[in-house]
Amino acid sequence: MASDTETAIFQAAAALLEARGPAGLTTRAVCAAAGITAPTLYHHFGGKGSLAMALVRQGRGEFMSRRRASKASDDLMKQLKTHWDDAVDFTLKRPHLYALLVEQAQLHPELLDETFADMRALVQRLVDTGRFQVPMEDAARAILAAFNGVLSLRQMGTTAASEVAATSNLIFTALMTELNKKR
Repeated sequence: MASDTETAIFQAAAALLEARGPAGLTTRAVCAAAGITAPTLYHHFGGKGSLAMALVRQGRGEFMSRRRASKASDDLMKQLKTHWDDAVDFTLKRPHLYALLVEQAQLHPELLDETFADMRALVQRLVDTGRFQVPMEDAARAILAAFNGVLSLRQMGTTAASEVAATSNLIFTALMTELNKKR
Protein backbone atom coordinates (compact mmCIF):
# COMPACT_ATOMS: atom_id res chain seq x y z
CA MET A 1 0.00 0.00 0.00
CA ALA A 2 1.43 3.33 -1.05
CA SER A 3 1.87 6.04 1.54
CA ASP A 4 0.17 9.42 1.13
CA THR A 5 3.52 10.94 0.22
CA GLU A 6 4.23 8.29 -2.39
CA THR A 7 0.76 8.78 -3.87
CA ALA A 8 1.26 12.55 -3.97
CA ILE A 9 4.62 12.15 -5.72
CA PHE A 10 3.16 9.74 -8.25
CA GLN A 11 0.16 11.95 -8.97
CA ALA A 12 2.37 15.03 -9.37
CA ALA A 13 4.62 13.13 -11.77
CA ALA A 14 1.64 11.85 -13.77
CA ALA A 15 0.25 15.38 -14.08
CA LEU A 16 3.64 16.73 -15.17
CA LEU A 17 3.99 13.96 -17.75
CA GLU A 18 0.58 14.70 -19.24
CA ALA A 19 1.21 18.45 -19.28
CA ARG A 20 4.84 18.62 -20.38
CA GLY A 21 5.81 15.24 -21.74
CA PRO A 22 8.81 13.16 -20.70
CA ALA A 23 11.17 16.15 -20.89
CA GLY A 24 9.10 17.90 -18.22
CA LEU A 25 9.45 14.99 -15.85
CA THR A 26 12.48 16.32 -14.01
CA THR A 27 13.36 15.63 -10.39
CA ARG A 28 13.14 19.33 -9.62
CA ALA A 29 9.72 19.70 -11.27
CA VAL A 30 8.29 16.61 -9.55
CA CYS A 31 9.57 17.76 -6.15
CA ALA A 32 8.11 21.24 -6.65
CA ALA A 33 4.75 19.89 -7.83
CA ALA A 34 4.50 17.41 -4.95
CA GLY A 35 5.82 19.87 -2.35
CA ILE A 36 8.68 17.60 -1.30
CA THR A 37 12.45 17.60 -1.28
CA ALA A 38 14.68 15.49 -3.52
CA PRO A 39 15.67 13.13 -0.66
CA THR A 40 11.96 12.37 -0.15
CA LEU A 41 11.59 11.50 -3.84
CA TYR A 42 14.66 9.26 -3.68
CA HIS A 43 13.39 7.61 -0.50
CA HIS A 44 10.07 6.65 -2.12
CA PHE A 45 11.12 5.99 -5.73
CA GLY A 46 14.89 5.74 -5.77
CA GLY A 47 15.11 8.44 -8.43
CA LYS A 48 13.59 9.71 -11.64
CA GLY A 49 14.16 6.47 -13.56
CA SER A 50 12.20 4.38 -11.08
CA LEU A 51 9.43 6.96 -11.01
CA ALA A 52 9.27 6.91 -14.82
CA MET A 53 9.06 3.11 -14.76
CA ALA A 54 6.21 3.31 -12.22
CA LEU A 55 4.30 5.68 -14.50
CA VAL A 56 4.83 3.42 -17.51
CA ARG A 57 3.82 0.28 -15.63
CA GLN A 58 0.68 1.95 -14.33
CA GLY A 59 -0.24 3.21 -17.82
CA ARG A 60 0.47 -0.17 -19.41
CA GLY A 61 -1.61 -1.80 -16.70
CA GLU A 62 -4.54 0.48 -17.55
CA PHE A 63 -4.19 -0.36 -21.23
CA MET A 64 -3.93 -4.11 -20.68
CA SER A 65 -6.90 -4.09 -18.27
CA ARG A 66 -9.00 -2.23 -20.79
CA ARG A 67 -7.96 -4.63 -23.54
CA ARG A 68 -8.79 -7.71 -21.44
CA ALA A 69 -12.16 -6.24 -20.44
CA SER A 70 -13.30 -5.88 -24.05
CA LYS A 71 -15.14 -8.84 -25.49
CA ALA A 72 -12.91 -10.69 -27.91
CA SER A 73 -14.29 -11.74 -31.24
CA ASP A 74 -14.04 -15.35 -32.35
CA ASP A 75 -12.68 -14.03 -35.66
CA LEU A 76 -8.89 -13.89 -35.34
CA MET A 77 -8.53 -11.10 -37.91
CA LYS A 78 -11.08 -9.00 -36.02
CA GLN A 79 -9.13 -9.65 -32.82
CA LEU A 80 -5.92 -8.46 -34.45
CA LYS A 81 -7.64 -5.35 -35.85
CA THR A 82 -9.17 -4.58 -32.45
CA HIS A 83 -5.79 -4.92 -30.72
CA TRP A 84 -4.20 -2.72 -33.37
CA ASP A 85 -6.93 -0.05 -33.11
CA ASP A 86 -6.90 -0.11 -29.31
CA ALA A 87 -3.15 0.43 -29.23
CA VAL A 88 -3.25 3.25 -31.79
CA ASP A 89 -6.14 4.88 -29.92
CA PHE A 90 -4.35 4.64 -26.58
CA THR A 91 -1.18 6.18 -27.94
CA LEU A 92 -3.11 9.00 -29.61
CA LYS A 93 -4.96 9.76 -26.37
CA ARG A 94 -1.84 9.45 -24.18
CA PRO A 95 1.04 10.59 -26.42
CA HIS A 96 3.30 11.64 -23.55
CA LEU A 97 2.86 8.31 -21.80
CA TYR A 98 3.61 6.55 -25.09
CA ALA A 99 6.76 8.67 -25.55
CA LEU A 100 7.86 7.77 -22.01
CA LEU A 101 7.17 4.08 -22.74
CA VAL A 102 9.35 4.23 -25.84
CA GLU A 103 12.10 5.94 -23.85
CA GLN A 104 11.91 3.42 -21.01
CA ALA A 105 11.61 0.41 -23.34
CA GLN A 106 14.98 1.30 -24.82
CA LEU A 107 16.45 0.86 -21.33
CA HIS A 108 14.12 -1.98 -20.26
CA PRO A 109 12.97 -4.00 -23.30
CA GLU A 110 11.17 -6.43 -20.99
CA LEU A 111 8.45 -3.80 -20.58
CA LEU A 112 7.04 -4.94 -23.91
CA ASP A 113 7.43 -8.69 -23.43
CA GLU A 114 3.79 -9.34 -22.51
CA THR A 115 2.46 -7.20 -25.35
CA PHE A 116 4.72 -8.88 -27.90
CA ALA A 117 3.91 -12.35 -26.55
CA ASP A 118 0.17 -11.67 -26.92
CA MET A 119 0.63 -10.41 -30.46
CA ARG A 120 2.89 -13.29 -31.46
CA ALA A 121 0.41 -15.84 -30.06
CA LEU A 122 -2.40 -14.31 -32.11
CA VAL A 123 -0.21 -14.21 -35.22
CA GLN A 124 0.74 -17.86 -34.68
CA ARG A 125 -2.96 -18.79 -34.62
CA LEU A 126 -3.47 -16.86 -37.86
CA VAL A 127 -0.58 -18.79 -39.44
CA ASP A 128 -1.86 -22.11 -38.05
CA THR A 129 -5.34 -21.53 -39.48
CA GLY A 130 -3.93 -20.59 -42.88
CA ARG A 131 -5.02 -16.95 -42.72
CA PHE A 132 -1.40 -15.79 -42.97
CA GLN A 133 0.72 -17.33 -45.67
CA VAL A 134 4.10 -16.35 -44.22
CA PRO A 135 6.01 -17.70 -41.23
CA MET A 136 4.97 -16.34 -37.86
CA GLU A 137 8.26 -14.49 -37.28
CA ASP A 138 7.96 -12.67 -40.61
CA ALA A 139 4.34 -11.72 -39.97
CA ALA A 140 5.03 -10.56 -36.42
CA ARG A 141 7.97 -8.40 -37.54
CA ALA A 142 5.90 -6.88 -40.34
CA ILE A 143 3.01 -6.07 -37.99
CA LEU A 144 5.34 -4.53 -35.43
CA ALA A 145 7.15 -2.44 -38.05
CA ALA A 146 3.91 -1.25 -39.63
CA PHE A 147 2.39 -0.38 -36.26
CA ASN A 148 5.47 1.59 -35.21
CA GLY A 149 5.44 3.34 -38.58
CA VAL A 150 1.86 4.49 -37.97
CA LEU A 151 2.78 5.79 -34.52
CA SER A 152 5.83 7.60 -35.83
CA LEU A 153 3.51 9.91 -37.78
CA ARG A 154 2.16 11.31 -34.54
CA GLN A 155 5.56 11.50 -32.89
CA MET A 156 6.66 13.88 -35.62
CA GLY A 157 3.93 16.19 -34.33
CA THR A 158 2.74 17.29 -37.75
CA THR A 159 -0.01 14.76 -38.35
CA ALA A 160 -3.50 15.13 -36.90
CA ALA A 161 -4.98 12.22 -34.98
CA SER A 162 -7.64 11.76 -37.67
CA GLU A 163 -4.93 11.46 -40.33
CA VAL A 164 -3.04 8.92 -38.23
CA ALA A 165 -6.24 6.88 -37.85
CA ALA A 166 -6.91 6.97 -41.60
CA THR A 167 -3.31 6.00 -42.38
CA SER A 168 -3.51 3.27 -39.75
CA ASN A 169 -6.51 1.70 -41.48
CA LEU A 170 -4.82 1.92 -44.88
CA ILE A 171 -1.59 0.32 -43.65
CA PHE A 172 -3.38 -2.39 -41.68
CA THR A 173 -5.52 -3.34 -44.68
CA ALA A 174 -2.54 -3.38 -47.05
CA LEU A 175 -0.47 -5.45 -44.62
CA MET A 176 -3.24 -7.99 -44.04
CA THR A 177 -3.72 -8.32 -47.81
CA GLU A 178 -0.02 -9.05 -48.24
CA LEU A 179 0.14 -11.50 -45.31
CA ASN A 180 -2.91 -13.36 -46.69
CA LYS A 181 -1.50 -13.78 -50.21
CA LYS A 182 -0.88 -17.32 -51.34
CA ARG A 183 2.83 -17.80 -51.93
